[in-house]
Amino acid sequence: MIMRYIIVSLYLILFQKRKMKIKLAILSLLCSTILLNGCAIQSTQSDVQLLKAKLADEPEKITQSEINESNLTVKNHPKNLLRVFPNYPAKAYSQGIEGALNIKFDIDENGYVQNIRMLDSPLVEVFGLSTIRAMEKWRYESGKPTKDLNLTMEFKR
Repeated sequence: MIMRYIIVSLYLILFQKRKMKIKLAILSLLCSTILLNGCAIQSTQSDVQLLKAKLADEPEKITQSEINESNLTVKNHPKNLLRVFPNYPAKAYSQGIEGALNIKFDIDENGYVQNIRMLDSPLVEVFGLSTIRAMEKWRYESGKPTKDLNLTMEFKR
């Protein structure tokens, strides 16, 4: 179908009157561009729908990670008030990548997570960004600033 528009455009350029062929050629190219963009949008929308369907089938496996709080090194650490689980990156999920991240972080006097550090691991590149984004939303009790809390976060399919 797109080829048809291109052929019509070339025909108009070569065989029609000058003013008319320019207008029709531009119109024809514009239509082709719109059609191509429409195809790209439909493809993207169908990809998103497929991904949403897959996520709906297994929401817990993708949206939550196992967090091992027993690895916190401070016995009187502040009480957690809000915890947002990191998203399991879709690419890592589809490739079957699993593993654990060792994380150090601080909690300020207002209960916000600060200074998030991930200990050396090749998995930092895979899970690091989603982990940081989630941890930045965590909230702890105010008035109990704490430094260098250790946490192991496991990502399992």
